[in-house]
Amino acid sequence: MRLRKINSETYHSNTSRYELVPGTKEGAPLCPYGNHYKWIGYDKNENEFVRMTKSVFKKLIDLKD
Repeated sequence: MRLRKINSETYHSNTSRYELVPGTKEGAPLCPYGNHYKWIGYDKNENEFVRMTKSVFKKLIDLKD
């Protein structure tokens, strides 16, 4: 399963659209090694899991604290 990648430009065009959810959320994909991610991106408009670039992920993880 290939996840769509969200870069900074895409994220900033609609910041309320994307969030980080626990990797154990139902339907969340496993990492390539078969383990659960600790956090995974989620697109609320498309109702699908997404990958985040490092800069977007760091911004969202800082909001969790």
